[in-house]
Amino acid sequence: MSLLSHAFFRNEEAAYEFVESRVWPRGPVCPHCREHRNIRKLNGASTRIGTYKCYACLKPFTVKIGTVFEASRLPLHVWLQSIYLIAQADHVVPARELERALGVSPKTAKVLTYRLHKAIYSPVARVRPSVRSGSGLALRPGMTPRTEPRSEALERRRATALEDIFSAFHPV
Repeated sequence: MSLLSHAFFRNEEAAYEFVESRVWPRGPVCPHCREHRNIRKLNGASTRIGTYKCYACLKPFTVKIGTVFEASRLPLHVWLQSIYLIAQADHVVPARELERALGVSPKTAKVLTYRLHKAIYSPVARVRPSVRSGSGLALRPGMTPRTEPRSEALERRRATALEDIFSAFHPV
């Protein structure tokens, strides 16, 4: 059985479940306030797939927030197919090759390759946040103060999430 025959390459709900299991191994975590206890999945008829709501900050979120998938209208299973193709290649995959393999437009393929190559080949190291004491900030228990600019923190989260997904396709 080929790896491409798995459900998460064909089905959007299965793709969300797969990415959620990689990005949130211990359950969903709110990207806005870092709460993990008071979160529920929204199951309405008009609700987007994989939407959760944090009842601490009252904001909805999905697993896409803080990853390379954020602000993309492309289905998540197509993202996973492109990640698989790039992970299995021995060379840098050009946009034209992704365009042919996935059946997407040239512009979409260009955006896919740009975001994935930037996340893969960027010099951002996988770093876990550390707690600074005596910072003078009033934080909730379990929260860490921001020690770096927001853009760097976002890049670290994106690289971490992408590494988790890549490790599923290409074990080190």
